[in-house]
Amino acid sequence: MPETVNILMTCIGRRVSLLNSFRRAMAELGVAGRIYGSDWSGMAPAFYEADEGFIVPGVNAPHYIDALLDICRRKKVGLVIPLVDPELLALAQARDRFAAEGSRVVISSPRVIEICRDKEKTCQFLEAAGIGSPKALSLKEAVKGPFPIIAKARAGSSTKNVRQVQSADGLRRLGQTKMDYVFQEYIKGREFTVDVYAGLDGVPRVAVPRERLQVRAGEVIRGRTVRDERIIREAMRLVEALAECVGVITAQCRLTAKGDVKFFDVNPRFGGGVPLAIRAGADFPRWIIEEHLGRKPDIVPDAWEDGLVMMRYDGEVFRRADELVKLE
Repeated sequence: MPETVNILMTCIGRRVSLLNSFRRAMAELGVAGRIYGSDWSGMAPAFYEADEGFIVPGVNAPHYIDALLDICRRKKVGLVIPLVDPELLALAQARDRFAAEGSRVVISSPRVIEICRDKEKTCQFLEAAGIGSPKALSLKEAVKGPFPIIAKARAGSSTKNVRQVQSADGLRRLGQTKMDYVFQEYIKGREFTVDVYAGLDGVPRVAVPRERLQVRAGEVIRGRTVRDERIIREAMRLVEALAECVGVITAQCRLTAKGDVKFFDVNPRFGGGVPLAIRAGADFPRWIIEEHLGRKPDIVPDAWEDGLVMMRYDGEVFRRADELVKLE
């Protein structure tokens, strides 16, 4: 009999490509099982590409975790793959509850989540660890320039509420709003997202830099893998310094004209552009499944394709109106 693992991908949204990567990995490994998707909206395309979809409360709802636990219990889920930032801390804090149901949540520790979700704590961590990063500024320092200055919401997610401010007056106006902003110097250079595989034991093994060639609504639609040893080395050092990381960690940085690597954001989850790294040969879904089953993945750190370009387009999922899942 083949080994079996059922997978739940939470807040599955548009992650059709990532879902199919897990499905392909299961087939190649000879692993049986089903892939479930959960989302708060019945209009999430990947919801209908899963073997079965479940409507759940929003991630900030008081019964969100209970709803996921119920799915895991009923469907004998072995792996839970979280996909959006706002749910991470609650899932990390509930890891033992999921483990009691036989479900492993692929998620870093609450401490790591708190560092990554709080932009001020991220700045402090990077500085304390000696990781290259933009200089953090107080409002009093920032208004002196030079401009532009980067202002980002302290509790922001990805590129939401990130502004490039061009003047002292603009900064003062931001300082008068209710939003709690973190200010940083602007770093000029090529922008990269780095996918770092930390596995289920927290040991960083592979880092794949992806140059962000074009971004739409915060998500990379054109990107290219780049084997830059400086970025790889520093990204691995970053994840090692964080410690208690699990799964795939996504870090964003700029490479300056002088060759300095400056990290400015860290997300302890699969990033939206991760299909490029997977297609290049960093088979994160396969490795996660193998580790979960107690196998030792055959991981060669540099066995991914340099210079592979991803050009995204919009795909469609069609259902009749009466087939769409309705909220109760």
